[in-house]
Amino acid sequence: MLSYILQLSLVDIKNILWITAFLMTILIALFIYLKFAPVIKISILATRVDAKSSIINIEIENISKVRIAIQKKISRVSGSNILLQYFEHDKKDLLNLTEFLPFTEDWFNKKNYDGTWKSPCIIFETTKWIYPGEILSIQRPVAHNQDKVLHLGVQVHAKFGFLEFAKSRHLCQRWTSVTFLTN
Repeated sequence: MLSYILQLSLVDIKNILWITAFLMTILIALFIYLKFAPVIKISILATRVDAKSSIINIEIENISKVRIAIQKKISRVSGSNILLQYFEHDKKDLLNLTEFLPFTEDWFNKKNYDGTWKSPCIIFETTKWIYPGEILSIQRPVAHNQDKVLHLGVQVHAKFGFLEFAKSRHLCQRWTSVTFLTN
């Protein structure tokens, strides 16, 4: 092994060092990017109050090491873009429902979603940033029929940082959590 290394010319050694440094730089950049990528955890818990209403507990937690900027005024929705959307369905359709929940009228029409369109509710309207370790929590009453299945979800839109924009060429990032509520 030592004799082989001694036989290498100075140019070969420089090339090996450059390739090694390049690969190490890629690994370090990937580690830093993953370490500081924004990540949100959304929890939705529903409690039935009576035959016509439920209380929805929503928690949004920033589990990353960076603060997350909430994007404003996208997709014709003004204010903070932390959205709550829900639709009612007949119980007989429960097995045919998917996790898809439309947050815009365009997607509602494109996917031929059952029911009539209604705009999502804006929650955490004044929130501009979600700091590392911060948990946003809210309880919201929702009126719905006991004989129906409630399909509800929360969607968070955030601004992208420079690294994410360079990678995907999109200006925002979103997280969505969806659940079903039956009696």
